[in-house]
Amino acid sequence: MAQPIPLTLVPKGPDPAERLEDALHKHTDAIVSALELLQLLHDRGVLELVRGLVGAGDQIVGMLTAAAGTPESLRGMRNFILLTKFFASIPPEVLDSLVRTASEGAEREKAQRAPGVLQLLRRAGSENSRHAMAVTLDLLESVGKAL
Repeated sequence: MAQPIPLTLVPKGPDPAERLEDALHKHTDAIVSALELLQLLHDRGVLELVRGLVGAGDQIVGMLTAAAGTPESLRGMRNFILLTKFFASIPPEVLDSLVRTASEGAEREKAQRAPGVLQLLRRAGSENSRHAMAVTLDLLESVGKAL
């Protein structure tokens, strides 16, 4: 006759409830921080945006794929990357000076009569103006070569 096979059950590990309790104690600060971030995302409407994107995922992916595959989109992406590199190469102080000077110049010119041609020519003869014109001419030459 058949003999029964002895069966010994080995516990798999701690109970899931115990594991959760242990994780809550170990990671309290991280959990609180994550909940604060989640609340902030909810307050700003980001979660609803993400929920909508996930819900319409196939449609959005199809539209993005169709749009990104056109030659115009590819050129636009390349141009955006090149412009990003260009602006990243300009020291912030130079760009700040350019913006400040343009704003101040526009305000100054609004308050005065238009300068005469000789006055403009005198200003164009300054060393700083000649440096700026040289850079502008370099830019124009490179655009002309590319055409």
